[in-house]
Amino acid sequence: MKNIVRFVKSLLGKYETGYEYWVYTKDIIVPEKYKKTRIRNEKWKHKVGYYLRTGNFESPIILHKDFTLFDGYSSVKIAYLSGIDKVPVYFVG
Repeated sequence: MKNIVRFVKSLLGKYETGYEYWVYTKDIIVPEKYKKTRIRNEKWKHKVGYYLRTGNFESPIILHKDFTLFDGYSSVKIAYLSGIDKVPVYFVG
């Protein structure tokens, strides 16, 4: 029953913290400060390697309620470059 209530809330744009939701990658808003920051080469290779080995992102994607990225830029970038339509995300309070 709680999952149904959570689903209906998500349809209304109300997301709870601590629960995984799936959103379209194209709907994630990446602030300019992330776009201007270069991911260190060794970190990038590690994150991509983890994704290729496991099929999962090493770092969770965390969003504000308006879908603006809070954390997990490398995971979002991997999703964009891999052509992934939907990704698991969590929301901050």
